[in-house]
This record gives sequence, structure tokens and C-alpha cells, in this order.
Amino acid sequence: MKRVEFAGRPGRVGSVWMTEPACCSGAGGRPIVILAGLVVLQLAGAFSPARGQSAREEIVSVEFTGNRAFSDAELQQAILTQPSTCPLILAVTTCALGLDWGRDRFYHSPRSLSQDVERLRILYRAHGFRGVTVDTAVVHDAGTVSIDFQIHEGPPFRVGSVNFSGDPVPPALSFEGDLPVGPGDPLSFLYLRATSDTLTNRLRGSGYASADVFLRYRLTRGSDTATVTYDVDLGPVTTVGPVRVTGNRLLDEEVILDRLPFREGQLFREYQIHEAQRSLHELGIVARALVERDTVRIDLDSVIPIRVEVEEGDAYRVRTGGGFNSAECLNFGGRWTSRNFFGGGRSLQARVQASNLLAGPLQATPLCAQAGTGEFGRVNWLVGFDFNQPTFFSRRMSLFAGVFAERRSQKNIFLRDAYGLDLGLRRGLGRNAFFSLNFRPHLSRLAAAEVTLCATFLACDPRDIAVLSGDNRLFPVTLSFSQDRTDGVFSPRNGFRILADFEFAGAGTGSDYAYVRTFADGSVYREIDASTVLALRARAGMISPGAFKDLVAPDGRPLEIVPPQKRFYGGGANSVRGFAQSTLGPRSLSIGVEELLRRRGRNGRPVCSPAAVRDLTCDGSSLAGSDLFQLRPVGGLRTLMGSAELRFDLADGLLGGVAFVDAGQVWSRRAVMSELEVTPGFGIRYNTLFGPIRFDVAYSLRDQEALRVVTSQIRPFVPGVDRESDRIDIGTKEAPGEFIDWVVSEDLALLAPVLFGDDPGFSLRRFQFHFSIGQAF
Repeated sequence: MKRVEFAGRPGRVGSVWMTEPACCSGAGGRPIVILAGLVVLQLAGAFSPARGQSAREEIVSVEFTGNRAFSDAELQQAILTQPSTCPLILAVTTCALGLDWGRDRFYHSPRSLSQDVERLRILYRAHGFRGVTVDTAVVHDAGTVSIDFQIHEGPPFRVGSVNFSGDPVPPALSFEGDLPVGPGDPLSFLYLRATSDTLTNRLRGSGYASADVFLRYRLTRGSDTATVTYDVDLGPVTTVGPVRVTGNRLLDEEVILDRLPFREGQLFREYQIHEAQRSLHELGIVARALVERDTVRIDLDSVIPIRVEVEEGDAYRVRTGGGFNSAECLNFGGRWTSRNFFGGGRSLQARVQASNLLAGPLQATPLCAQAGTGEFGRVNWLVGFDFNQPTFFSRRMSLFAGVFAERRSQKNIFLRDAYGLDLGLRRGLGRNAFFSLNFRPHLSRLAAAEVTLCATFLACDPRDIAVLSGDNRLFPVTLSFSQDRTDGVFSPRNGFRILADFEFAGAGTGSDYAYVRTFADGSVYREIDASTVLALRARAGMISPGAFKDLVAPDGRPLEIVPPQKRFYGGGANSVRGFAQSTLGPRSLSIGVEELLRRRGRNGRPVCSPAAVRDLTCDGSSLAGSDLFQLRPVGGLRTLMGSAELRFDLADGLLGGVAFVDAGQVWSRRAVMSELEVTPGFGIRYNTLFGPIRFDVAYSLRDQEALRVVTSQIRPFVPGVDRESDRIDIGTKEAPGEFIDWVVSEDLALLAPVLFGDDPGFSLRRFQFHFSIGQAF
């Protein structure tokens, strides 16, 4: 498939996709009809079918027969006569029950139908089918109509030869073998005109600012082929003349000139005008930029002066914002920015963020059901200062540096305090495409992570836990590539996004941790019709751990530690939504050792004896159905996730719906595809100026799973060393006060697995609810 890109003059076509060898055959998904639709609207007018009038006949079906050059979908887009439809999700709910709510009704209009016949003729004739005929068959039945467009295409006129005349094209710009229309192809006037525009812009982008390519074709009487000729008028070779800058108050003229992709005396290239405007807008203080030919000062056809007009915003900006979701509860952020710090378009930014606000009082409500409790429910915060030098050696390269301090937690996994630096280089690679190199040295301290460290790395000894939880250096280097080619910030309808990260740390970077981490995330958006969008997403990652300091595992091998915050987690509002935040993948259970030793039931017997806890043979399976166990995600080293969403309008753009399927898994070591979890669901979107407020519900199909149990180890009571109150109380909750000569040790104990999860079959507990702001991806 070939693509021709161009920026045509007024009245010209914009871009063309075509297949080889024939441009107009087959039923592939080509947007030719979109181009033809523009011509149709201009030539035939746009008259919408009458709607909402119960006295008229409703259109129940629109069909096409005899079409081979265009698919039914392409022809349907070219006309205004449409069948009454339902959004896909409503087709099996309200519409299936015969309810009118949500149904998009269209009614028969003879006037619109006759105009659509002409539209189809124009479409075919524009693509070389000069003898096409279009008829209609309308079947009336009890207030409804079925419409069939009967098309006889006939043989198309074809291109016999393609020639060039006029000025000779320089060899470096030769067009030979690089045209979308060649001998034998259907004589598509849209493609022929698009080709002339494309060639014109190619010449203008190579130093011939006044170049033109004119189209001529000749049909021979009695022949079905045409001779196509392109007349080339190069004009003089042009260079950039003096550049005049206006409108700047705070930015020096040299700063603005450094952002331009051209200099006086260089070849003038048309496309660099738009590139210059984008480059100026990358300076945060520039609110508007206009770069154009300075027609007032043109003296020579070969020298083109340039006028640059900028409109600057305020030198200082303060922004605040907040959000709400079920995992972090209420969150808030604020930024103060100096957008011309000591001149040069540099910026200095101070930022603060806080999350987990009101997590304690609201944790029992659906709004914050996935927020942490206790230590994990405390307020998370970040304070940072960031400096940005927008032009560093070149206009495409920027330098940034920052300092930060933060407290961050993940529910039932870890608490982390960190402070450090953030240094990096960023280079633009085109429109919304960037490559960056980051070095982020910082000191971090883990807290409340003992269970995670024991269950994940078998580091259950207090000395090992003290080393892992203490101040440790994490000095990672990250290479990143990102590109955003979507058509919307909050709810894209077309385009794609890509993010790829490669991160490593080790002795060579000055880090106590050693690992290599790769991660990729991509999303694709396609508009199905005016009210429906298909969104797809895929994520994958892998971590290779290395030795941590001088610690060794129980088997004598070096202890391989990946920081908990760098491990992969799954589940949550932006992941596999059938699971609560971070609960997909490797997990463990924690329980107080007192609960294992406490007397229970009518016979008053404990679940385990002190000896069973000591020698790690204690079996807590009998407590599996209770709420005494706390689920502890431990993260993994491999992940694969994917999501598919069908987004549709429900109430004129204000209210939307989503039907989705998420799939994914997180593994501790080797990835096993058969273990992927699949969770279907649906959601509601309330669209606002700051993004959609969304509510999602998904259903988990996960089976029960055997999870390791982490508890505290015990040791014998030592009179004179231990206090009497330290002895373990094994009495029932109704009758406490029965003490044994054992006390809780500082060590942790890793016990046998316990079967955890919902029983097979349908259960309301398998539904997972999420409340958040913004699309899932």
C-alpha cells in the first residue's frame, strides 16, 4: 500500500491511500469515499434525512448490489440515507426489548434518496467509471422501508501513459517510479489531482518556493484509456531572506531565532514554516506563534523574507488541580512556574502533590474502597523543584534537572520515603515524538514492607529486613521513547500512543540495587462511526534482577532484590479491572501469630500449636474463609496485559458508555500464557471539561489459589528478660486472659500455603467496582 502526503492549496485534496496495482478495486478499508464525500457535499448539497417524525416511514435497511470497486461500508459513508440503528451495547438490551431509548431513528425522504443517487454517480465518475448507472428499489412495509441501491459500474477508463513536460526536474527530485497512479490504473481524477499537489509540495520543500505542477489529461475518441501529462513549472531556486521578529516583550530575539529550523541564506523549504511554529510553541511562555512569508518586503523572487510574530503569556503561572479515585481517594496537586527564568525561555517549576486524602474516613465507602488503611492510609506527598533549559546545543534538545522528596505507599505492599535528584536530556524526533535519557539518583527507605520482603525474597531474618528497609541507594539510568499521534487529550477517537522504557541500575551507576527493566505500552484508537470508538491497549514488561549488596539467600546464593516500587503490579482502574489495585499476580497472606494460637470453636482448640509455628508446619487452612488474613501483593518480574474497549455515546456527548474486556497477568519468574486472567465489564462516562468521570464494574473469573502465609515467629518466654505482659494470650475473644510461656519474636515465619479466593461459580463478590477521572487509557 502506498501513501501520498501533501498539504494542498485551497480546494485541493489532503492525503490519499491506495493499493497496488489498481487504485479502485477490491473492498479494502480505504477512505477514498471520505475524499469523494467532500466533493459530493460541494456539488450536491447536504440535506439530512428527516428524523423524529412519526408520520413518515422509518428506514430499516440500506443495501447495495452490483458494487465491486467500493465496499458497502465505503458507499454507506458517501450518502446521507442511513438505516435506524442502536449502539452495539444497546442492541442486546433496550433495543432488543423494543424500547425506543437510545435508538437512532432515520426516516425515508425521496428528495434525499434522489440526491444520494447523484452522490454515488459523482463518486464513481470521479474514479474513472464514466458509464456508471445507479437505480434504487424501495420496499414499503407497514410504516417502514427497505432501500436497495442497484449499481451497474461498467468498465472504468484507465491511465494509458504518464508524461512530464515543462521544466526538467533535478535528478535528486526525480518522480519516476514514485507516483500513486500509473499506466493501467483506473482514471481517478481525485488521485491525479492529489498527485499534482504532492509533486508541487515536494518541489516547494526542496528550494523551489514558487513551483507548480499542472495536470492535463486527454481521452482519445473510441478508446478507454487516457494520456496523463504533468506540466512542471519550477521557478527560481529560493533562499530564506531576512527574518523579522515582532511581538516579543520578554523573550530576546536571539532566543526566538534559535528555535527556527532555518537561517537567512539557506534554501527556503515550505514545510519548515509549520515546523518553526511548533518549535516556538514548545517554549512555555509563547501563547501564540505565527511564521509566514513577509510579502511586504519581497524584492526578489529568489529571496523570501520571513516574518515571525509571537504573543507571550504571563511570565509566572500558578495551577492547581485535584482528582478522585477508588485507589488513592482524594488527591491534589499544585504548580508554580516561572516561564522565562533568567531569560532564554528557561523555566523553573515548584510542585507539590498529595494523595490518600480522607482515605481513613472514606475507606469503608465505595469511593475509596481500594485505598490503604493504617500506615498505608496516611497521606502520600511529593515536593519538587524542576529546571528546564529548552534549547541545549540545538532547538530539538532540552536539558532538565530537579530535586525532589516524596512519601509514597502502595496498599499492603510498602511505604517508601525518598529524596534525590532528577537529571535528563530530551530530544524531539518529530511531531509529538521524543527520546529521553534520565539519571535519577536518590536515597530511599522502606517501611511496613517486612511481609513483602519475606514472602518475595525469603528475607525473613530481622537483620536482612533491617538492611533492605534502611537507607539504600537507587541510582537508575533510563532510556525512553514516546510518541503521541492521537486527535484528543482526554478521549481520543483516532490515532495511537507508544511508550517504551529501558532502565538499568547496578554498581556501575552507583546503586545498591542491580536490575535491568524493560517496559512497553501502546494504545490504538479507531472511530467506527460518529458515536462509537474502538480502543485497544497492550502492555508488556520484564525485569532481570541482580545481586543486592552482600546479602545471601538461605541457599548461599547472592540475594537478588528488585525494589518493590520497580516491580510489576496488575489490577486497578487503569489495568485489569476485574481486580482491585495491585492484586493481580503474585500475592501472599499475612496474619497475626496470636490468631493462629488462639482457642476457637466449641472445643476451644487453637488452629496451631506453638511447636507447629516454630517448625513452620502450622496449617492455617481452617481460617481461609475468614477476614483474619490480609492479602499482600508482592509484585512480579514479568507482565503482559491487554484491553479492548468499545466506547459509545448515550446522551448527545454528555454521557457515554463502555463495554470492555481486560486480560493480563503478572508472574514472579517465567510467563505462562495459560494463566492469563480475563475480566469483562462495562462502564459509564460523564464527560466534563477536565475529562470523563468514569464508573466501571468488571467481573473476575479467577479460580482459588494457594498463597504462602507470613506471620511472626515465636520464641520461649525468658523470665527476667521478657515482661509478663509480653506473653501470648491464647484465650478466646469472649474469654481472654489465658497466657502461655511464649512471646512474639522479631523474626518472620513463612508457613505452608492456604487456599484463598472465591469458590467456583457465580458470586457477587467477584464483581469489582472502580471510580476514577479520565479514561482507562
